Amino acid sequence: MELEEAIEKMKSKGIKRVLIQLPEGLKTKSLEVAGLLEKNEIEAVISLETTYGACDLRDDEALRLKCDAILHLGHNEFGFEWLESKIPVFYVEWFTDKTGKKEMEKIEEALKDFEKIGVVYSIQYKKAFENVIEFLKSKGKKVFFRESGQIIGCDFSNALSVEKDVEAFLVVSSGKFHALGLALKTNKPVFVFDVETNEIYKIDVSKYLKIKAWNKKIFEESKNVGLLVSWKKGQIKDFGIVKEKIESLGKKVYILAFDELRESILEGLKLDCLVNLACPRISIDDLERYKIPIIDHLDVFS
Repeated sequence: MELEEAIEKMKSKGIKRVLIQLPEGLKTKSLEVAGLLEKNEIEAVISLETTYGACDLRDDEALRLKCDAILHLGHNEFGFEWLESKIPVFYVEWFTDKTGKKEMEKIEEALKDFEKIGVVYSIQYKKAFENVIEFLKSKGKKVFFRESGQIIGCDFSNALSVEKDVEAFLVVSSGKFHALGLALKTNKPVFVFDVETNEIYKIDVSKYLKIKAWNKKIFEESKNVGLLVSWKKGQIKDFGIVKEKIESLGKKVYILAFDELRESILEGLKLDCLVNLACPRISIDDLERYKIPIIDHLDVFS
């Protein structure tokens, strides 16, 4: 949905006050968006809390601020279509203008040994994704993706559904965040085309696998375990079942609830290990960030 379309729908529904949620990378656009809403006689309340995705829906907070709706910038519902809100939510996708066309030859060189390629993208880079698809096909490559081809940090279904058909994956995005998540889910080589830097490189997961294996060993030897539970609307899980399973191993389990995990809120807790039941990326991106070893709940019993 485009921003103008969302505003027209808000006006047609008589919406007068809106909570704006947006990721850190779009904070510079917040005042501009708020101004556009005000011009259309819709009062804007800008959330200063970082919004990590559609899982991070602040409808309770919006209601406390007497907002009639939420404007969710830079995300869509993918992966969280099931999530119900107490007030209307308008998802507005925000695409970068960068097309990636200048460095297509680098892609051809990096993928020269592969004929069947799975291509996926993160939402901001849809235009570049479409250009990459066109380029690879023009070079005689067989390209595979399911539905839109979009992935998010915790949902790689559009990639994994074509895993058996491909020899390698190419992730059109920026940085290694999305590509790393996919690489840890598949045995196929994963490359990332960083549209921001115009670089393409292969993802190496060896360091992460070593840390994960070491943390699992620490968990097995642990006596006191913290179970990380997020109260973000799209991340809440039934922690009771996981708690019982860990306790059946003879461990003492403490439930630790939070909105956003930071080093400071863990200080003073004398725990041997943390089991993550919140955002799965905590068990990937933050492995070296915390003093207490972290393991994902899915890895505990694997």
